[in-house]
Parts: sequence; structure tokens; C-alpha cells
Amino acid sequence: MEPSPYQEFIWEQVKPGRWERGIDEIEQSYTTLARRFQGTGKTFFAMTAHVSFSVRRTQSLIESNELHVTNALQKAWLRIRYDHPTIASWVEYNREEKRCKKVYETVPESENVTGSAWLKETFRIVSTSQSCQDWCNSDPPVPKLPTLFLIIQPTSSTNSKFSADIVLRSQHDIIDGIGSLHLLNNLFKCARTALDDTNTFHIPSFGDEWMNLSPPFRVAASIPPSLTLEQETQFKRILEKNASLRQGIQIATVPIQSEQLVPGRHQRVSLTLDSQQTQKLLIACKSIGASVTHVYHAAIAVVLRDAQEKYYEERNVRYISYSLINERAHCKAPYNTSLHAVSVYHSASGPSLAIDLAVPAAALTDQTKDDRASEFAQVVQQVKDYYLGIRNDPEHISLAPSYLNLSTPPYPDSSHVPPVPLPNKAPSVSISSLGVIDNIISPTHGLFELDDPWVTGEELGTGLGLFLGTFRGCMSLSAAYNDAWHNETEVMEFLSKCNSLVLEAFGV
Repeated sequence: MEPSPYQEFIWEQVKPGRWERGIDEIEQSYTTLARRFQGTGKTFFAMTAHVSFSVRRTQSLIESNELHVTNALQKAWLRIRYDHPTIASWVEYNREEKRCKKVYETVPESENVTGSAWLKETFRIVSTSQSCQDWCNSDPPVPKLPTLFLIIQPTSSTNSKFSADIVLRSQHDIIDGIGSLHLLNNLFKCARTALDDTNTFHIPSFGDEWMNLSPPFRVAASIPPSLTLEQETQFKRILEKNASLRQGIQIATVPIQSEQLVPGRHQRVSLTLDSQQTQKLLIACKSIGASVTHVYHAAIAVVLRDAQEKYYEERNVRYISYSLINERAHCKAPYNTSLHAVSVYHSASGPSLAIDLAVPAAALTDQTKDDRASEFAQVVQQVKDYYLGIRNDPEHISLAPSYLNLSTPPYPDSSHVPPVPLPNKAPSVSISSLGVIDNIISPTHGLFELDDPWVTGEELGTGLGLFLGTFRGCMSLSAAYNDAWHNETEVMEFLSKCNSLVLEAFGV
């Protein structure tokens, strides 16, 4: 019998209570990035997933409402640990084998699961007078294990309801953004049951939960271990094309506000369209066969062009970007469901998105409204064609790990903390679409009413990372940045300009 081509990615018990497996290219990319920036005391692209909730008071919850809700969430978190044991895993470097491995250890038999060290460590209650957004922007910890923070404010409890926020902080080699949203939905499914019938809510016995551990993307999507000759040819052609796109033209970059060499604090800002604006925009996008992601990605290109310094003569600049793709739909069952929420099942496009735009001479007046609308329509079409090209490429899934492998530097395996990489002097702007989040997180779970779900990755670089998502009929556009190189006013202005360009173009 031939060994499985995925043998290194199969969870294996290495000693009683401990399981290990190798990590694939996408997990390795995040592990390596975190290690390279370890000297900052922060974790590059650490995940933050948020949702606010309220629980209306009922006759059974008149007294100790906050305590009942907290207990229900703790029980739900324990159930999540059983259903999604990968949430209690971590990645470590095996010096003997000279490679990174994902590790899971079950709850020791000597511990009562409800009083386990894992629960005490990973379910934390934070009482603060800060808003949750301010707390998330205050450089909160990224623990070794994915951790749930229950953020409670002095105004959380009223006569009619109890309101609070849930924040999940995790290493990105454990879970991604869409997975985090699925996990939060599963959490509130369990919390609803625990709150409705707290005496009979079942917390399973641990010991066999390892069977629910999630494999890496390469296994979940059945990606062959090596490329065919045809795929290698396509891969080489794409790399050559990408390299050529950076030659003979100036690349549009985000202006940097300081010369600092070390990252500061990750920050997030956002703006939200009301339901009427959102609906009008969706209808307008549908009328031209484009998605809101296409439209806002196009807006990024135009607004970034507008931010370039103007010279004596007109010149062309090129906006270069990529697309991030949720690949769960391309995974085989059951990995294409929320049963495997705690996973890193996404990819980045291989071919670069390249948009050429003219930066007018300094002495010229601004574009007319008609000229700007015409230009924007052309850029939207270019972005749309690019996204459809990636979506319709039958080889994309097979090539995706190779793209990441090529862009991932060697893992710093020294016992010493490596020097922090120098900042990128030519950063760009990317966008991640979360889609209609209601399709992932139900707005209501029994007495729990949820609102404002969002995710972001810890930005320790000089660029801007935008996120787009719709919930309860309202679309939100947010941005992640690092305050060593950008400030809130500047980034909010960039978001507002992107938003205004889109709304004006579609008459919203």
C-alpha cells in the first residue's frame, strides 16, 4: 500500500494526550511572518474578530443577568473546544526535524474541564470604560492560544438588557477571517442553548475530540503534492508577467507619514452606509454585472492615484494589487462547512492586478465629473475582468500553495530573536471582502441579538488593508493600518474618498 501524499499533514499522536501534524504553505507563511517580526513584541497579521451582542431581560433573567450570560458563554466556549479542538492548538518549531508543526494537547484527565487551565487562560473578562473599538486599538495581547475576550463596560447592564462585546484574538496560522466569523456564529449557537436551558446543557467528556481536528488547506482542497508540467509552465509565465509589470513605469504607493523603522500600534477605523444607501448601491452594482468588491477595489486604485505627487508634466502610474479568496467552497466535505471553522482555508491570487492611471500635471485643473465617471467605469471593468479571470482559472487552486511558498522567506530557526525587517518604502492598499456576513453569522440566536461583526489582521507594515462586509443590510468599509506610519485622519480621509467616489459614480 502506497503512503498517502498527505502523510505529513495527518494528525498523529506522538505521546498520550498530544497530537502533531505538519503545516502547509499558507500556514507556514503566517508562522514565518510572525517569527520574523517577533522582535517587535507584536504578531504580524494576528486575527481580531469582533461581534457585539445584547440579551434582553426576561422573567428568568431578571436577577444576575450578566452572570447568567457570562456562564452561558463560558459553557459555549468549552463546547467549541470539543467541536473545534484546533482552537486550542498552536504552531511550534521542531528543532530536530527543522520544520514547524501544529500541536494539540487534550485537557489532562486530572483536570475538571469546567475549571481547566485552558478555560481560565482563554476566556477572559475585561471590564473597561473604553469602547470596544478603542480597546482593540490599544494593542491588546495576542496570547499563544486563541483567546476569547468578553468586553464589559459600565453601561453594559440596563433595566431592559445586557450588552457587551466578544473579541477573538488568535495567531493567523490557526484561523483566518471567514473562519473566525463562522466560529463566532457557532459560539452563539451554543450560548443560546446554554442560556435557554443551563441545567441540561451538555459539555462532552474530552479525550476523543482530537478526531475533530482540522487538516490544512492542501488536504481540505485535495491539492496534489506537486505541479504538472503544464502547471509549472503556467506558474513560470505568471511570475514573469508579474515581474514585467513593475518595469518601465512608476508604481503608485501610499504616502508614508514618518521615517520610523519599527512598527507602532495596529489601528482600525471604519465607516458604514445606512440600509437605504447599501440597497441602492447593490442594485446599481448588479445593473452593470459587478460586485461591491469590484467597485471598491477600483475606487482604491483611483484614490491612490489621486494621492500621488503631481509634477510639471503628466505621467502614468501603475496600481498593483491582488485578491484574497475564501476557498472553503472549493474544499471537500466536511471541510467546506462551519464544522471546520478553525482553519486557514483561503488563498491569494497569483497574477497581479495592474491598473494604469494618469497623474495630471500640477498646473492642470481637476477632472470634469464626466471624465472622472468615465475613467472610473473603465477601472471597474478592468477589476471585474481580473477577478473573473482568477475565479474561472481551473488551475488556481493547484497553483495557490506555490504562490505562497515562493513569497515566504526561510523560517528564522535560530534560538535568537531575529532582527525586525525594515519597513517597506513602497506600500500599497489591499482589500478583503467578507461578503454578506448574515450568511455566516445569524443576527439572532434566541435571546442574543448580534451586531457589528468584523475581522482584521494585525497590520505591522506600512500599507493599508481595507475590509468590506455587509450585515443587517448595512455595508461597512474599514481599514487596518499601523500608527507608526499613518494616522486616523489620513486613513479615514482615504476611506471617505473611496466611498464618495463609489456613491457619486452610481448616483447613490
